[in-house]
Amino acid sequence: MILCIETATKNCSVALVSKGVCIAHRSQFSDKYIHGERLHGFIKELMVEANLSFQELSGVCVGKGPGSYTGLRIGVSAAKGICFAARKKLYSMPTLGCFDFNAIQKDFVLAVIDARRDEVYALKWKREGGSFACVGKEHAEVVDLNSWTDWKEKEVHVIGDAAQKVAGLHKNPIWSYSQNSFPDAAFMNQYIRNGGMNEEDVAYFEPFYLKDFVAVKSKKNLL
Repeated sequence: MILCIETATKNCSVALVSKGVCIAHRSQFSDKYIHGERLHGFIKELMVEANLSFQELSGVCVGKGPGSYTGLRIGVSAAKGICFAARKKLYSMPTLGCFDFNAIQKDFVLAVIDARRDEVYALKWKREGGSFACVGKEHAEVVDLNSWTDWKEKEVHVIGDAAQKVAGLHKNPIWSYSQNSFPDAAFMNQYIRNGGMNEEDVAYFEPFYLKDFVAVKSKKNLL
């Protein structure tokens, strides 16, 4: 049994996966990023629902990013804490792989997560046999008409919370775009089933931010 955690976007989600099948799941979307308030409660609810102790887990798999700096820190910290306390293995997978690829009919997929302004975090996927394999690496892309020119003539499905941003800025008429899709722990089972998890060092593993953190100065008057 694998406990899965995905907190890189505004969607906070956890799932229990057994033999590649999601057997229990909790998630909540919020513009206010409620991960710190809800994540541990979700995990407790799942463990009670499945009548499991942390010692009975075979490991914890966390979405490693890229995405929200705060969300990633919360998710990775929770995963590492459980692994330390229960002496379990820690695994990771790309956040840009935490989508329902089984529902996609096209052979080419562009997974995108919102970054700032006209920028997205992106990862290409291509159908190979009965599953999808990533093409290249995660990258930050300032979206315009010249983005992803190598896929310009392919029928691509764009998935993720930045899909509509890409639709508005890239304007490719033969591409299709998801509405309101977010990475979710419930879909990590598809990646796990295909042997895609990476085992990590619990002591030294850090989230994959892709870009350096830049603090934004508050405009509120504290006086």
